[in-house]
Amino acid sequence: MITLRMQWPVLLRLLSTILLFAAAGTTGAQDNPTTVPASPALRQLIGETLDQNPGVQAARAAVQAAEARGRAADRPLYNPGLEVDADQAETRTGTVGLSQAIDWADKRGARTGVADAELDRVRAEYAAVRQQLAGELLGALGRYHTAADLQDLAQQRLELMQRFLDLAEKLRQAGDLSQVELDLARLARTQATLQLSQMASDLAAAEQALAAVTGEPSREWPLLPADLPALQTLDADALLTNLPALRAQQARVGAARATVTLRTRELRPDPTVGVRAGQERAFRNGNDDAYGVAGLTLSIPLYVRNSFRAEVQAAGAELTQAEQSLQDNYRRARAQLLSAADRYRLSRDAWRAWLQTGQASLGSQVSLLERIWQAGEMSTADYLVQLNQTLDTRSDALDVQGRLWTAWADWLVASGQADTWLDQSDAR
Repeated sequence: MITLRMQWPVLLRLLSTILLFAAAGTTGAQDNPTTVPASPALRQLIGETLDQNPGVQAARAAVQAAEARGRAADRPLYNPGLEVDADQAETRTGTVGLSQAIDWADKRGARTGVADAELDRVRAEYAAVRQQLAGELLGALGRYHTAADLQDLAQQRLELMQRFLDLAEKLRQAGDLSQVELDLARLARTQATLQLSQMASDLAAAEQALAAVTGEPSREWPLLPADLPALQTLDADALLTNLPALRAQQARVGAARATVTLRTRELRPDPTVGVRAGQERAFRNGNDDAYGVAGLTLSIPLYVRNSFRAEVQAAGAELTQAEQSLQDNYRRARAQLLSAADRYRLSRDAWRAWLQTGQASLGSQVSLLERIWQAGEMSTADYLVQLNQTLDTRSDALDVQGRLWTAWADWLVASGQADTWLDQSDAR
């Protein structure tokens, strides 16, 4: 019996180490690919948030404005002009004419190209805003539920420590427990109270952050999927090609290139052609003679004082800037994608290891420790160490689950798969 009392904490730590290595050994196996749909309540929350969010509405208005600019750019560049001329001297002359500037260099086509590229850009930015908001919402939900679970665990810790203190006081009255051990039990209960207060504060902050994203002060927040799909072979190039943020940057390059074309064509002056017709009447020697008048005019602007070449140079520099920004954004997006994939895989493996080896009943573990302590097989200090280790392990597991949800939200945004995931959920 003395040997068991001395070795029991060591045996518990050894058992925990064995379980940890067993969990690590199970993560190397590849599980079958699964697609976990979002719940109807979660889809409804995301849909309402995306529809009502001011940032999304602003991006939608930007799309509507770009569509209107596209229609305007596709209209003719110049309108005809009406000219009326009347002159009276020795002769009386009256003419009516029409003039029309000719888009000789097809500036209209270049303007349409710029508008189309801008429309592609704002549409991609609209999709990027929606996906970013969906990711923020999923991350905020994950942090909220993690904080709620941690608060529940802190409440259980306080109840256990209160029960432990009650038992310690009874044992102290019976003379089976020292004053130092009783003080240790009281200190443990105080620490549990402080932890519960901290967890409640964290939960309030998480709910406030969630309300800031959704615009709703409080509601029955939907749960996130308990199990998430495994990532298959990562085709980074294919995912980045469809990433809304990069598509917006590519459209920005296209708009800059179309602007260079427009500025180049603006170097060519557009002539204005006019025709006029009228009548000239002359009074000579008592005769009233009338003559028909017709004319043709041609005017061409002379780009002498301003050749507009500086605008072409500025457009070329802006094109270079857009191309280099695209390369920089691509590198950053690729690094973010690979990082998000790694963090998601690691978090998912850790969580599945916990589900397979560590998710034993909390009540049974605590009851076992309590029986050993009451039987005198474990000191009060060792009992507190083992009890806190059991509770801390569960707290760490909840943190892993929270990191898993956050990593999943980051992966959906980094890969541009948020809409795909929601569309698959709707299809189901």
